[in-house]
Amino acid sequence: MTETKTIDILLIDDHVMFADGLQSILKSNANVGTLTSAASAEEGYELLAQQPFSLVITDIGLPEMNGIELIKKVKARNRTVPFLVLSMHIGRELVKEIMYAEAEGYLLKKASKAELLNAVDRIVNGGTYYGSEISSIMMDLINDKKPNKLKTKGELTAREREILQLICRELSSKQIASELNIGVCTVETHRRSMFQKTNSKSVIGLIRYAVENNLAIWE
Repeated sequence: MTETKTIDILLIDDHVMFADGLQSILKSNANVGTLTSAASAEEGYELLAQQPFSLVITDIGLPEMNGIELIKKVKARNRTVPFLVLSMHIGRELVKEIMYAEAEGYLLKKASKAELLNAVDRIVNGGTYYGSEISSIMMDLINDKKPNKLKTKGELTAREREILQLICRELSSKQIASELNIGVCTVETHRRSMFQKTNSKSVIGLIRYAVENNLAIWE
């Protein structure tokens, strides 16, 4: 992990054996603090109302309310907790749903331990992480869309555009601060301003906005 802050994680999965194995992997990292498990989206939602978490890792195929509905419900209440989706499934429509729910990450359950820990690290430090197979579908979906014609609440400043381009390269707030020689708090202030101006709820929303408006520069 890049930083030494304690990471408190909520795991939502109705498959107990998988959840137990996931906990074992996450416990191998010294920065992980509490690990709380829920077997349904409803239970997870209640836990989120009771205590703060650094990250929510959720399956999609949950009983009753599914993982995508949970993400939308939580983000509609302006909660800032990031989500990492772990699923056995991949497909154009599923990627589209998860992307438009603005989950910060999406990995297949077949991902390696190293990739999972890397995804957690990236997301809790203000970035995003979509697995390579998923990213390819996501970019196809975004590029298929016509440029966004929705009005923004004010134009992005030159500095905000610069930060947005670095966000598109999946840099965390700390990495962006280092790249631009500014403080992490300054990066976070610009990020909040961009959320408001672009009507985005998460980093993935900013990336989608950047691509749809031809503001992203890929390396």
